[in-house]
Amino acid sequence: MTTERLTLAIVEDDGDVRTALNRLLRSMGHQVHLFDSAEAFDQHPPEVDCLILDVRLPGLSGLELSERLRHRGSRLPVVFITGDNDPASRGRARLIGQIDAPAVTKPFSDEELMDAVARAMSSRHR
Repeated sequence: MTTERLTLAIVEDDGDVRTALNRLLRSMGHQVHLFDSAEAFDQHPPEVDCLILDVRLPGLSGLELSERLRHRGSRLPVVFITGDNDPASRGRARLIGQIDAPAVTKPFSDEELMDAVARAMSSRHR
């Protein structure tokens, strides 16, 4: 698990989950930017070390946002979060170049999330 201070963006439509992640990550010393939709992040993307992205969002999905970012040449590390272990979503993630993007299934532990962030960030340096 990484111990360095990071700047993270969370795109999550569930307000309770967004609040819980914000509190958790800030308590670990990280700076956090919150977005309730993929469109909101896409309109004003901040400079961050890693994007924590819900797979299923109303409107533009997390997978679609990730695809847009990749088409623009972004190498921003992504961690997908999902409420289910949907094989179709994982298959689509592979098709859009996210085969190495870690995913965590809700509910997940603090350690699982931070391990996924560390894996996502290390894949950027390969």
